[in-house]
Amino acid sequence: MNRLKTNLAVSVVLILTAAVLAGIFAKPVWAQVRAALVRDVDNPALAPFRADVNFSFLAIGDQFFLTTVPTGKRLVIEHISYGTSGPTSEQLIFAALRTGQFGPVRERLEIHPVHASADSGFFLQDASLPVKLYFEPGEEIWVAVSKSAGFATRQFEIHAEGYYVTP
Repeated sequence: MNRLKTNLAVSVVLILTAAVLAGIFAKPVWAQVRAALVRDVDNPALAPFRADVNFSFLAIGDQFFLTTVPTGKRLVIEHISYGTSGPTSEQLIFAALRTGQFGPVRERLEIHPVHASADSGFFLQDASLPVKLYFEPGEEIWVAVSKSAGFATRQFEIHAEGYYVTP
């Protein structure tokens, strides 16, 4: 009987010690784990950004306006996806983001091979690209595209996602 009481007393002391230590260390450990898993979307310094542009172009090359970075903000684009369709004789051969309508190229978009569409006579090209692009306040962002020679209209749709930060 004494052995049982001794084992019970030791067990209670160990459980209480573990509970006290867990109470002391659990909060800082949980805070670190939570910080690693959760992005602070409620932080006013990180405002979400999303832009979609859909256009058609007949010329071999053209530029289209995407957005202007607001005053007092910096734009960080983290993901770009695009899709384009047109007749089999014409293919997308160049796509990029520029600062300004005829400004320098900031990011060339990866061009994937043509694949067939459900509509006969049309072929598709598309991509989904992780990027990390920074644009400063007041900069205009334009999409520049070029296709192989031809006289048919080509459709192009681009989607960009990221966030604004206050520098």
